[in-house]
Amino acid sequence: MKHSIIYFTAAIIMMAVAGCDNKKQSAPPVGENDSIGVVTPDTAIYGVVGEGTTMHVLELLTEDGKTMTFAVNQDSCSDIQGGIFAGDKVTITTRQGGEDGLEVEKLINLTSLLGKWTSLDRNFEIQEDGIVASSVKAETRPYTQWSMANGNLILNTDTFAVLLLGPDSLTIENDKGIFVYKRQK
Repeated sequence: MKHSIIYFTAAIIMMAVAGCDNKKQSAPPVGENDSIGVVTPDTAIYGVVGEGTTMHVLELLTEDGKTMTFAVNQDSCSDIQGGIFAGDKVTITTRQGGEDGLEVEKLINLTSLLGKWTSLDRNFEIQEDGIVASSVKAETRPYTQWSMANGNLILNTDTFAVLLLGPDSLTIENDKGIFVYKRQK
């Protein structure tokens, strides 16, 4: 049993260290709910982008008051969604980055995520404090709350990988498909 745990842990570490092969790849679809009922702990780091952030270094002022730095390596697939601007709230997931220590694997700018989003069948506003306000009365299941976990966006009980977060567009994916939204002014 002890050897099984060691081999399982080693396999997980090897998969995490494997990284990507110097080309952007979209995140795999994230399931809506795990049917086996396993709750995955949120290992993402949350904070505010610090003034010491540069093109290749992220300074993060964490929610618990620490100042941390992470390498941002665009050549090795650091996935930055929504930009990096001093003073913005962000969530990041990390990986080992060689001699530089931890590097950003995925960053989602939560400040950029806030706002009104619209598509053919949905019209909602992502607000601070986890609130989603729906503007379409005919929606069968309007989004009412949002959160982040492990670099994924959770709207109500649906979990989405954030594929693209730009100034005027949001593309998210789960096991039901890819959903594209336009920012409403």
